[in-house]
Amino acid sequence: MRRTEYISMAERLLDHVENKTTESAPDVYQVPVSYYLDEDLWHREMKNIFRRLPLMLAMTCEMRNTGDYKVMEVADFPVLMVRGKDGKVRAFLNACTHRGAFVAKEGKGNCSRFSCPYHAWTFNLEGDLIGVADPKKFGDVDKSTMGLTELPCDERAGLIFVMLDPNLTTDLDDYLGDMLPELESLGFANWEMYAQNELDSANWKLTHDGYVEGYHFQATHPETIFVNTMNNTMIFDAYGPHQRIGFPMHGIEELRDKPQDSWETQEKVSIIRTLFPNTSIAIGPTGGMISQLIPGTTPESSRTIQNHLMAKLPETKEEKAMADAGVETLKVAVRDEDYAMVFDIQKGISTGLNDDFVFGKNELGLHRWHSWVDYYAHDNPVAEAARPNP
Repeated sequence: MRRTEYISMAERLLDHVENKTTESAPDVYQVPVSYYLDEDLWHREMKNIFRRLPLMLAMTCEMRNTGDYKVMEVADFPVLMVRGKDGKVRAFLNACTHRGAFVAKEGKGNCSRFSCPYHAWTFNLEGDLIGVADPKKFGDVDKSTMGLTELPCDERAGLIFVMLDPNLTTDLDDYLGDMLPELESLGFANWEMYAQNELDSANWKLTHDGYVEGYHFQATHPETIFVNTMNNTMIFDAYGPHQRIGFPMHGIEELRDKPQDSWETQEKVSIIRTLFPNTSIAIGPTGGMISQLIPGTTPESSRTIQNHLMAKLPETKEEKAMADAGVETLKVAVRDEDYAMVFDIQKGISTGLNDDFVFGKNELGLHRWHSWVDYYAHDNPVAEAARPNP
């Protein structure tokens, strides 16, 4: 990351640790429990957030070469992404224009063209229809009008963003705002994928809540996250709907004994960056995890893809063992601690006996994130003046 940003964050966190404070909102913030259960609201979120905003669906390291592709479903929407011969990544609705069958199975691979498994219509890497099986018997087809439905797609800072409505466009640079140079400073374009895990969870908002606060570290993660990271001490930086959250690591006070110019970038500081609406980025100097939170087909379900990236892949048995241990620790912390808690919460609120959640002043990230969910979930455009404050 940018060294000037690191120094500023470390100084702010040191001040909080020394004064036993944390960055806070002016007051507590209440959210009705029905907000996590209402099916009509969930459908509006799927339509107005996941179908209308840029979603980070892939990383450059997954699709570096011509013909590399990735297929996934997002909120029940089948997406195909592929890098073309011109080096550009394009995204398409994963549906043949003949009869709608998937032209590629979920997962990743490399190919020179896509052939529909139903009737063998063939499409090139640019989505153009290039072959109709047994064309004389089928009849005349204007192939130039029968290409795959293309979706808006852009690549920035080693990340690939897709919009699920082909009729919408957005200025991705404007949407990311000041978060873009923050992402570019991480150098993802040159990193490599080491491992991927997929975890099931409950409601997507309940699940996301744990990514934007550190109030739960000591109680929920006593033998994982809390071993290295202090509890309930945080700083927050807003970039429109996106956030950067900093946590002090145990022993951060030792920085005071060293000249500032000898501090190693990210030393004694843990940073989580969140890209609205559903991506969490936890990266250190040599590796880290990008989590993609994907809503399920009902309000009660979601899944998370954990992407473990490394600046340099391990070469020795010892390095690989250390990398594997890190992957396993994060999987356990999220699956067996965070998400186990979320499943319990889902059961509790499903009784309908609790009315509200209360987010504390110390949970500023939750205040901000839920304000943006409310803003974007409206069916009708909301006036600019109604945008949440930073």
